[in-house]
Amino acid sequence: MELDDRKKAILEAVIESYIENAEPVGSRTIAKRKQLNISPATVRNEMADLEEMGLLEQPHTSAGRIPSDLGYRVYVDKLMKRYELTADEINRMRSLMQLKISEMDSLIREITNIYSRLINYTVIATMPEQKQATIKHFQIMPIDSHNILLIVVTDSKMVKETKITLTRPITLYDAVQISSVLNESLAGVPCKDINISSIKGLQSELYEYDEIIQPILDFVYECISTEDNAKIFYGGITNLLNFPEYSNINRARELLEYLDNKSNIQRVIAHRQHEKVKILIGSENNAIELNDCSVVLSPYQIDGRAIGTIGLIGPTRMNYSKAVSNIEFLAGQLNRLSEYNMEEKK
Repeated sequence: MELDDRKKAILEAVIESYIENAEPVGSRTIAKRKQLNISPATVRNEMADLEEMGLLEQPHTSAGRIPSDLGYRVYVDKLMKRYELTADEINRMRSLMQLKISEMDSLIREITNIYSRLINYTVIATMPEQKQATIKHFQIMPIDSHNILLIVVTDSKMVKETKITLTRPITLYDAVQISSVLNESLAGVPCKDINISSIKGLQSELYEYDEIIQPILDFVYECISTEDNAKIFYGGITNLLNFPEYSNINRARELLEYLDNKSNIQRVIAHRQHEKVKILIGSENNAIELNDCSVVLSPYQIDGRAIGTIGLIGPTRMNYSKAVSNIEFLAGQLNRLSEYNMEEKK
Protein backbone atom coordinates (compact mmCIF):
# COMPACT_ATOMS: atom_id res chain seq x y z
CA MET A 1 0.00 0.00 0.00
CA GLU A 2 1.67 3.22 -1.20
CA LEU A 3 0.94 6.54 0.51
CA ASP A 4 2.25 9.93 -0.57
CA ASP A 5 3.98 12.13 1.98
CA ARG A 6 0.88 14.18 2.76
CA LYS A 7 -1.27 11.11 3.47
CA LYS A 8 1.50 9.68 5.65
CA ALA A 9 1.70 12.93 7.62
CA ILE A 10 -2.08 13.09 8.10
CA LEU A 11 -2.35 9.41 9.10
CA GLU A 12 0.49 9.87 11.60
CA ALA A 13 -1.16 13.02 13.01
CA VAL A 14 -4.56 11.32 13.38
CA ILE A 15 -3.06 8.31 15.16
CA GLU A 16 -0.93 10.37 17.53
CA SER A 17 -3.87 12.66 18.37
CA TYR A 18 -6.12 9.66 19.04
CA ILE A 19 -3.46 7.96 21.18
CA GLU A 20 -3.21 11.10 23.27
CA ASN A 21 -6.88 12.03 23.63
CA ALA A 22 -8.97 8.90 22.93
CA GLU A 23 -11.38 11.08 20.91
CA PRO A 24 -12.25 10.85 17.18
CA VAL A 25 -10.06 13.30 15.28
CA GLY A 26 -11.52 15.99 13.01
CA SER A 27 -9.95 17.77 10.06
CA ARG A 28 -9.66 21.08 11.93
CA THR A 29 -7.60 19.45 14.67
CA ILE A 30 -5.16 18.10 12.10
CA ALA A 31 -5.05 21.34 10.10
CA LYS A 32 -4.02 23.27 13.22
CA ARG A 33 -0.78 21.33 13.38
CA LYS A 34 1.65 23.96 12.10
CA GLN A 35 4.04 21.55 10.45
CA LEU A 36 1.35 20.34 8.03
CA ASN A 37 0.41 23.81 6.70
CA ILE A 38 -2.69 22.64 4.81
CA SER A 39 -6.33 23.70 4.95
CA PRO A 40 -9.11 21.82 6.80
CA ALA A 41 -10.81 21.14 3.44
CA THR A 42 -7.69 19.46 2.08
CA VAL A 43 -7.27 17.47 5.28
CA ARG A 44 -10.92 16.40 5.09
CA ASN A 45 -10.46 15.09 1.52
CA GLU A 46 -7.25 13.25 2.45
CA MET A 47 -8.91 11.70 5.50
CA ALA A 48 -11.78 10.51 3.30
CA ASP A 49 -9.21 8.85 1.01
CA LEU A 50 -7.51 7.20 3.99
CA GLU A 51 -10.89 5.91 5.11
CA GLU A 52 -11.54 4.40 1.68
CA MET A 53 -8.13 2.71 1.93
CA GLY A 54 -9.20 1.12 5.21
CA LEU A 55 -6.67 3.05 7.33
CA LEU A 56 -9.21 5.24 9.15
CA GLU A 57 -12.73 4.63 10.40
CA GLN A 58 -15.62 6.98 11.17
CA PRO A 59 -17.46 5.69 14.27
CA HIS A 60 -20.39 8.11 13.75
CA THR A 61 -21.56 10.12 10.74
CA SER A 62 -20.88 13.49 12.38
CA ALA A 63 -17.75 12.44 14.26
CA GLY A 64 -14.12 12.61 13.24
CA ARG A 65 -12.02 9.59 12.33
CA ILE A 66 -10.20 7.00 14.38
CA PRO A 67 -7.43 4.63 13.22
CA SER A 68 -8.32 1.12 12.07
CA ASP A 69 -6.19 -1.91 12.93
CA LEU A 70 -4.69 -1.62 9.44
CA GLY A 71 -3.96 2.06 10.05
CA TYR A 72 -2.10 1.21 13.25
CA ARG A 73 -0.21 -1.52 11.39
CA VAL A 74 0.97 0.94 8.70
CA TYR A 75 1.94 3.39 11.45
CA VAL A 76 3.93 0.78 13.39
CA ASP A 77 5.67 -0.64 10.33
CA LYS A 78 6.39 2.56 8.37
CA LEU A 79 5.73 5.80 10.25
CA MET A 80 6.53 5.30 13.93
CA LYS A 81 9.57 7.14 15.26
CA ARG A 82 11.71 5.53 17.93
CA TYR A 83 11.00 6.71 21.45
CA GLU A 84 14.06 7.53 23.55
CA LEU A 85 13.58 6.63 27.20
CA THR A 86 14.23 9.46 29.63
CA ALA A 87 16.89 9.21 32.31
CA ASP A 88 14.15 8.98 34.94
CA GLU A 89 12.42 6.11 33.11
CA ILE A 90 15.72 4.24 32.75
CA ASN A 91 16.56 4.74 36.43
CA ARG A 92 13.14 3.51 37.55
CA MET A 93 13.44 0.35 35.46
CA ARG A 94 17.00 -0.29 36.59
CA SER A 95 15.85 0.03 40.18
CA LEU A 96 13.64 -3.01 39.60
CA MET A 97 16.75 -5.03 38.93
CA GLN A 98 18.12 -4.28 42.40
CA LEU A 99 15.55 -6.62 43.96
CA LYS A 100 17.35 -9.10 46.19
CA ILE A 101 15.51 -12.20 45.05
CA SER A 102 17.52 -15.37 44.50
CA GLU A 103 14.97 -17.40 42.51
CA MET A 104 14.48 -16.25 38.92
CA ASP A 105 10.76 -17.06 38.82
CA SER A 106 10.12 -15.03 41.98
CA LEU A 107 12.07 -12.18 40.44
CA ILE A 108 10.03 -12.27 37.22
CA ARG A 109 6.79 -12.34 39.22
CA GLU A 110 7.82 -9.30 41.24
CA ILE A 111 9.03 -7.39 38.16
CA THR A 112 5.72 -7.86 36.33
CA ASN A 113 3.82 -6.50 39.33
CA ILE A 114 6.04 -3.46 39.89
CA TYR A 115 6.63 -2.65 36.21
CA SER A 116 2.90 -2.68 35.50
CA ARG A 117 2.53 0.13 38.01
CA LEU A 118 5.25 2.15 36.28
CA ILE A 119 3.74 2.04 32.78
CA ASN A 120 -0.01 1.54 33.51
CA TYR A 121 -0.37 -1.36 31.07
CA THR A 122 -0.81 -5.04 31.86
CA VAL A 123 2.56 -6.84 31.92
CA ILE A 124 2.82 -10.55 31.09
CA ALA A 125 5.80 -12.88 31.23
CA THR A 126 6.62 -16.57 30.88
CA MET A 127 9.39 -18.74 32.23
CA PRO A 128 9.65 -22.45 31.38
CA GLU A 129 9.42 -25.08 34.08
CA GLN A 130 12.64 -26.90 34.88
CA LYS A 131 11.23 -30.22 33.70
CA GLN A 132 10.84 -30.19 29.94
CA ALA A 133 8.86 -32.65 27.88
CA THR A 134 10.52 -34.70 25.16
CA ILE A 135 8.99 -35.98 21.94
CA LYS A 136 9.27 -39.76 22.07
CA HIS A 137 7.92 -40.95 18.75
CA PHE A 138 6.48 -39.90 15.38
CA GLN A 139 4.35 -42.03 13.13
CA ILE A 140 2.74 -41.25 9.79
CA MET A 141 -0.01 -43.60 8.59
CA PRO A 142 -1.62 -43.32 5.14
CA ILE A 143 -5.43 -43.23 5.35
CA ASP A 144 -5.80 -43.27 1.58
CA SER A 145 -3.77 -41.99 -1.36
CA HIS A 146 -4.31 -38.31 -0.46
CA ASN A 147 -4.74 -38.33 3.35
CA ILE A 148 -2.38 -39.23 6.17
CA LEU A 149 -2.68 -39.49 9.95
CA LEU A 150 0.22 -37.90 11.85
CA ILE A 151 0.72 -39.16 15.41
CA VAL A 152 3.07 -37.50 17.92
CA VAL A 153 3.83 -39.07 21.33
CA THR A 154 5.75 -37.34 24.15
CA ASP A 155 7.51 -38.87 27.15
CA SER A 156 4.68 -37.59 29.36
CA LYS A 157 2.44 -39.99 27.39
CA MET A 158 0.58 -37.19 25.65
CA VAL A 159 -0.62 -38.42 22.24
CA LYS A 160 -1.71 -35.94 19.59
CA GLU A 161 -2.88 -36.76 16.12
CA THR A 162 -4.13 -34.88 13.10
CA LYS A 163 -5.32 -35.71 9.61
CA ILE A 164 -3.45 -33.98 6.78
CA THR A 165 -4.88 -33.80 3.27
CA LEU A 166 -2.30 -33.86 0.48
CA THR A 167 -2.35 -32.46 -3.03
CA ARG A 168 -0.41 -35.40 -4.45
CA PRO A 169 -0.54 -39.13 -3.69
CA ILE A 170 1.59 -40.65 -0.93
CA THR A 171 2.69 -44.26 -0.65
CA LEU A 172 3.36 -46.38 2.42
CA TYR A 173 7.07 -46.17 1.55
CA ASP A 174 6.88 -42.33 1.61
CA ALA A 175 5.16 -42.41 5.01
CA VAL A 176 7.82 -44.72 6.46
CA GLN A 177 10.65 -42.55 5.08
CA ILE A 178 9.23 -39.33 6.53
CA SER A 179 8.54 -41.00 9.90
CA SER A 180 12.09 -42.30 9.99
CA VAL A 181 13.66 -38.89 9.36
CA LEU A 182 11.44 -37.23 11.98
CA ASN A 183 12.31 -39.86 14.57
CA GLU A 184 16.04 -39.76 13.83
CA SER A 185 16.14 -35.95 14.01
CA LEU A 186 13.67 -35.02 16.75
CA ALA A 187 12.74 -38.04 18.89
CA GLY A 188 14.42 -37.80 22.28
CA VAL A 189 15.21 -34.10 21.91
CA PRO A 190 13.85 -31.93 24.77
CA CYS A 191 11.07 -29.63 23.58
CA LYS A 192 13.03 -26.62 24.87
CA ASP A 193 15.76 -27.38 22.31
CA ILE A 194 13.41 -27.60 19.33
CA ASN A 195 12.50 -24.36 17.56
CA ILE A 196 11.10 -23.33 14.20
CA SER A 197 14.58 -23.01 12.68
CA SER A 198 15.71 -26.48 13.73
CA ILE A 199 12.46 -28.05 12.58
CA LYS A 200 12.61 -26.36 9.20
CA GLY A 201 16.14 -27.63 8.79
CA LEU A 202 14.51 -30.99 8.15
CA GLN A 203 13.14 -29.67 4.88
CA SER A 204 16.51 -30.02 3.22
CA GLU A 205 16.60 -33.68 4.27
CA LEU A 206 13.03 -34.21 3.13
CA TYR A 207 13.22 -32.10 -0.03
CA GLU A 208 11.46 -34.80 -2.05
CA TYR A 209 8.39 -34.30 0.11
CA ASP A 210 8.54 -30.50 0.24
CA GLU A 211 4.87 -30.17 -0.78
CA ILE A 212 3.62 -32.16 2.22
CA ILE A 213 6.23 -31.49 4.91
CA GLN A 214 5.06 -27.97 5.89
CA PRO A 215 1.74 -29.01 7.50
CA ILE A 216 3.63 -31.76 9.35
CA LEU A 217 6.16 -29.26 10.70
CA ASP A 218 3.39 -26.84 11.69
CA PHE A 219 1.68 -29.58 13.71
CA VAL A 220 4.96 -30.62 15.36
CA TYR A 221 5.53 -27.02 16.46
CA GLU A 222 1.95 -26.83 17.77
CA CYS A 223 2.57 -29.98 19.83
CA ILE A 224 5.77 -28.50 21.22
CA SER A 225 4.03 -25.25 22.16
CA THR A 226 1.18 -27.10 23.86
CA GLU A 227 3.49 -29.39 25.82
CA ASP A 228 5.73 -26.56 26.99
CA ASN A 229 4.45 -26.00 30.54
CA ALA A 230 5.68 -22.46 30.98
CA LYS A 231 5.16 -20.59 34.21
CA ILE A 232 3.04 -17.54 33.45
CA PHE A 233 3.12 -14.29 35.40
CA TYR A 234 1.18 -11.08 34.94
CA GLY A 235 0.87 -7.81 36.75
CA GLY A 236 -1.55 -4.92 36.54
CA ILE A 237 -4.32 -6.96 34.97
CA THR A 238 -6.86 -4.30 36.03
CA ASN A 239 -4.81 -1.44 34.55
CA LEU A 240 -6.80 -1.73 31.34
CA LEU A 241 -9.90 -0.60 33.21
CA ASN A 242 -8.34 2.87 33.47
CA PHE A 243 -8.78 3.39 29.73
CA PRO A 244 -12.08 4.74 28.35
CA GLU A 245 -12.27 1.85 25.89
CA TYR A 246 -13.27 -0.33 28.85
CA SER A 247 -15.80 1.93 30.54
CA ASN A 248 -18.44 -0.60 29.43
CA ILE A 249 -18.66 -3.04 32.31
CA ASN A 250 -19.56 -6.04 30.11
CA ARG A 251 -16.58 -5.54 27.80
CA ALA A 252 -14.32 -5.04 30.79
CA ARG A 253 -15.55 -8.23 32.46
CA GLU A 254 -15.06 -10.28 29.28
CA LEU A 255 -11.49 -8.99 28.93
CA LEU A 256 -10.56 -9.65 32.55
CA GLU A 257 -12.01 -13.16 32.42
CA TYR A 258 -10.02 -13.85 29.25
CA LEU A 259 -6.74 -12.59 30.73
CA ASP A 260 -7.34 -14.46 33.98
CA ASN A 261 -7.07 -17.75 32.07
CA LYS A 262 -3.38 -18.65 31.82
CA SER A 263 -3.90 -20.83 28.75
CA ASN A 264 -5.15 -17.72 26.93
CA ILE A 265 -2.01 -15.84 27.93
CA GLN A 266 0.06 -18.76 26.65
CA ARG A 267 -1.70 -18.57 23.27
CA VAL A 268 -1.04 -14.83 23.07
CA ILE A 269 2.65 -15.27 23.83
CA ALA A 270 2.97 -18.17 21.37
CA HIS A 271 2.50 -15.63 18.55
CA ARG A 272 5.95 -14.21 19.25
CA GLN A 273 7.85 -17.17 17.85
CA HIS A 274 11.44 -15.94 17.26
CA GLU A 275 11.06 -12.25 16.48
CA LYS A 276 12.94 -9.69 18.58
CA VAL A 277 9.79 -7.60 19.05
CA LYS A 278 6.34 -8.71 17.98
CA ILE A 279 3.40 -6.29 17.88
CA LEU A 280 -0.11 -7.73 17.57
CA ILE A 281 -2.78 -5.13 16.85
CA GLY A 282 -6.48 -5.66 17.58
CA SER A 283 -7.89 -8.47 15.45
CA GLU A 284 -4.36 -9.82 14.79
CA ASN A 285 -4.61 -11.41 18.26
CA ASN A 286 -7.20 -13.94 16.95
CA ALA A 287 -9.33 -13.53 20.09
CA ILE A 288 -12.48 -11.44 20.10
CA GLU A 289 -11.77 -10.40 23.70
CA LEU A 290 -8.54 -8.71 22.51
CA ASN A 291 -10.03 -6.93 19.49
CA ASP A 292 -9.58 -3.57 21.25
CA CYS A 293 -6.11 -4.43 22.57
CA SER A 294 -2.58 -4.52 21.26
CA VAL A 295 0.22 -6.73 22.56
CA VAL A 296 3.96 -6.01 22.44
CA LEU A 297 6.21 -9.05 23.07
CA SER A 298 9.95 -9.61 23.34
CA PRO A 299 12.13 -12.58 24.43
CA TYR A 300 14.60 -12.55 27.26
CA GLN A 301 17.53 -14.92 27.66
CA ILE A 302 19.58 -16.83 30.16
CA ASP A 303 23.10 -17.90 29.17
CA GLY A 304 22.47 -16.71 25.62
CA ARG A 305 19.42 -18.96 25.18
CA ALA A 306 15.92 -17.54 24.78
CA ILE A 307 13.82 -19.06 27.54
CA GLY A 308 11.02 -16.62 28.23
CA THR A 309 8.88 -13.80 26.92
CA ILE A 310 8.01 -10.45 28.47
CA GLY A 311 5.13 -8.40 27.06
CA LEU A 312 2.68 -5.52 27.44
CA ILE A 313 -1.06 -5.48 26.83
CA GLY A 314 -2.82 -2.15 26.29
CA PRO A 315 -5.52 -0.54 24.16
CA THR A 316 -4.98 -0.40 20.39
CA ARG A 317 -4.30 3.33 20.78
CA MET A 318 -1.28 2.59 23.01
CA ASN A 319 1.86 4.64 22.52
CA TYR A 320 3.57 2.01 20.36
CA SER A 321 6.92 3.74 20.11
CA LYS A 322 7.19 4.14 23.89
CA ALA A 323 5.91 0.59 24.48
CA VAL A 324 8.53 -0.92 22.15
CA SER A 325 11.36 1.06 23.76
CA ASN A 326 10.16 0.03 27.23
CA ILE A 327 9.87 -3.67 26.44
CA GLU A 328 13.22 -3.79 24.63
CA PHE A 329 14.95 -2.12 27.56
CA LEU A 330 13.26 -4.37 30.12
CA ALA A 331 14.16 -7.53 28.15
CA GLY A 332 17.76 -6.32 27.92
CA GLN A 333 17.88 -5.68 31.67
CA LEU A 334 16.50 -9.17 32.34
CA ASN A 335 19.21 -10.64 30.10
CA ARG A 336 21.93 -8.84 32.05
CA LEU A 337 20.34 -9.64 35.39
CA SER A 338 20.11 -13.36 34.62
CA GLU A 339 23.77 -13.38 33.58
CA TYR A 340 24.68 -11.65 36.87
CA ASN A 341 22.64 -14.14 38.90
CA MET A 342 24.39 -17.05 37.18
CA GLU A 343 27.81 -15.57 37.97
CA GLU A 344 26.78 -15.14 41.62
CA LYS A 345 25.87 -18.82 41.89
CA LYS A 346 29.20 -20.04 40.50
